[in-house]
Amino acid sequence: MASDRNGANPESPDAAVPGSMPPALFVSEPSGVRATELTRGPWAHQVMHGGAIGGLLGWAVEREQRQIGISQVCSRLTVEILSGMPMATYEVTASIVKGGKRTALVDAEVREVPGAAGSGSAADGSGHRGSGRLVARASSQWLTPTLHEDGPPGDGQSLPPIPAERADPGANPDIDYPRPGFNADAVDFRFVGGSTEEPGPGRTWLRLDHALMAGEETSPLVRVATLADLGAAVGWDFSPSSGAYINTDVTLQLLRVPAGEWFYFDAATVVAPQGLAGTHTAICDQHGLLGWVLQSQIEAPAEIGFPGGMNAARAAG
Repeated sequence: MASDRNGANPESPDAAVPGSMPPALFVSEPSGVRATELTRGPWAHQVMHGGAIGGLLGWAVEREQRQIGISQVCSRLTVEILSGMPMATYEVTASIVKGGKRTALVDAEVREVPGAAGSGSAADGSGHRGSGRLVARASSQWLTPTLHEDGPPGDGQSLPPIPAERADPGANPDIDYPRPGFNADAVDFRFVGGSTEEPGPGRTWLRLDHALMAGEETSPLVRVATLADLGAAVGWDFSPSSGAYINTDVTLQLLRVPAGEWFYFDAATVVAPQGLAGTHTAICDQHGLLGWVLQSQIEAPAEIGFPGGMNAARAAG
């Protein structure tokens, strides 16, 4: 598939003119929610990045929680990716499990739309919603604050300034990131220590560069939910067999409502003797500590190989 020098596919239905980017990571359509090229991840170029999936589920649970009518903080969002998800149209649903005044639980699901291009599901002719294969799900907990303040409190934590230079994951010829794609085009990385092309620990400021849903303002929670999966990209490490780890879940824990567009990630991966691993990321906004991300890691199948610049990093090591 040909690309122009800016990395955009001129034949993309989301590109209004050659070289332009899609309007957002997702576009809402009558048949469901369609993923654009900005969702593409480094593992397989037609498969969505986990961050895009996490953002989509965060969008779904937040929209559903608003039906409760109480101002609450999303204290936990757990996303589980059950299958590789190609760029396609998906059905996204959410439900209130508990709508209490002090605590609430909201779940969400992403399912294939039977018969949709790229879904891998055959049409069953039923026309019933929810009939497609389940490919991702989320659970979330919401808590009602007991104290109210005018703005996010500063915790006195000293954070490094946001570097002026933006990282370009797609600039190195040894890096096989798709363009347009999530890592190279949807996220603005400003590294303080490390990079996505070398083993962690790593530290970076980052922000979401595009709207999650076309035509909608992206909320602070959805911004963080979309970025949370990148803890593994910032703090990754090799497996004992010199392979790559891949995560199938993301748990985001927040102490308060996120503020602003910029978030600071301090991420590291701990490797267990059994070949499993876990990535822990402390997240701050410009007011101080915001919360944490936990990701379970397992060695990626050999046929997947290494995403992005990990091949070059392994060769250099």
